Amino acid sequence: MYVGAPKDLRYIGIGEYFCGEPFTTDQPSVFSGGEEVRFSLIDVKSDDYKGENLIENFRIHSGTGIITIRDFNDLTVGRYTVDVEVKNSMGSTTFTDVLDFTADQSIPQDIIYMPNIYSFYGDDLEVATSRPNVKGGGPYEFTLSNFSDVFAIDAEIGKVKLQQAYPIGEDDIEVFALDINVENALGSLSKRTAVIIEVIGKNVGRLFYNAISFLGSPTSYGLQNAINTNTYGVVEKEIDGEMYSTELEEGNNGPNYTGGLWRRAWSGVAFDFENEEGFVSEKIVKAYWSWNQESRADLVSDVIDLTTVNEEAYVDVTGFWRYTGGAQNVNQHLGVMVCKASDYNEEAPEQSNWTLIENDISEHLMMYSTAIINEKQLKAEGNHQVAIPSEFLGEEIRVALRADFFNPGVGALARRFYIYQLQVRAK
Repeated sequence: MYVGAPKDLRYIGIGEYFCGEPFTTDQPSVFSGGEEVRFSLIDVKSDDYKGENLIENFRIHSGTGIITIRDFNDLTVGRYTVDVEVKNSMGSTTFTDVLDFTADQSIPQDIIYMPNIYSFYGDDLEVATSRPNVKGGGPYEFTLSNFSDVFAIDAEIGKVKLQQAYPIGEDDIEVFALDINVENALGSLSKRTAVIIEVIGKNVGRLFYNAISFLGSPTSYGLQNAINTNTYGVVEKEIDGEMYSTELEEGNNGPNYTGGLWRRAWSGVAFDFENEEGFVSEKIVKAYWSWNQESRADLVSDVIDLTTVNEEAYVDVTGFWRYTGGAQNVNQHLGVMVCKASDYNEEAPEQSNWTLIENDISEHLMMYSTAIINEKQLKAEGNHQVAIPSEFLGEEIRVALRADFFNPGVGALARRFYIYQLQVRAK
């Protein structure tokens, strides 16, 4: 029997692949002498990539080696190779070009800006949106379908900015939903509300982060610029004035997909929303349902750059909850946490140096009552803001929502949380 550092890592090849689409590999095989191994993504290489941060389009599961290509990634047409490191107690081995595939072009299928909401002060003439990610493959030509008298779009890369200074009151916000057309050699796509831009007065906090999600599926939580992470092992927490201890296992207390929904994992779920003009459309919210089992799961943001912030910052949450059974706020909590990016544990996010800045905000969310949710009512009755402590200003940070469902002896763990909007704003 082989004993030594890992060797002979093998992945099943990626067949036909189109730019912007999600993909998950099968679990690879590797010789390790029967020892437990850990996988790390070392590098992704391409001479054809024209985006901004190639490796950010890929993730690897440290325990299984499964590689995921992010949905709405910004891969361009061309060849890509992946380097992976595998470690065990005997040593480590880096496997160069262990995964090799080609990304092809298709007719544009969809376009997304990440984030998809931006804040511009009325005199911010040099500030622009990010480059959009498009399912299809470039080169592209972008055009604005509305508000072209206020905004300009870069025809080649799709960044949007103000054409000229826009008059706005010091405490006011004016919101523009921009429709955008994108075209490549194979066809074109027009998308309504491809990106939202707030023009804000000088007294309004600028938007620094907005969580984006898509509909969850059996192979994806649908989270775009956030992740779900579950806690296992012994957990202690004060419930109804007394310390409570429990042990969480992945099999009983971890994520499970059944009936078309994820349980015990933050994921994208669809609801119908009515806007102020009476128009009804489907939108995706971030949802959590513990399904009558104890659990702890965090919805963790990507890195948020507050290095230019020195006055104030806050987490802005809008959401609703469903089902009134059980003990409600006593044993079913939705907490808000923050940590410095430098104190974040990539391998075990739940073990990062988190600061809990509010234990339970669920009482501030709106109670779900009708099949179609009125957006104006939700924003009025389901919004809550939590100040970020001053020691995190001027830093790169992450924020998280923590769903805690404990002690069914107090009451059934039946509540569901739905987050319509998770943002960070600052001045």
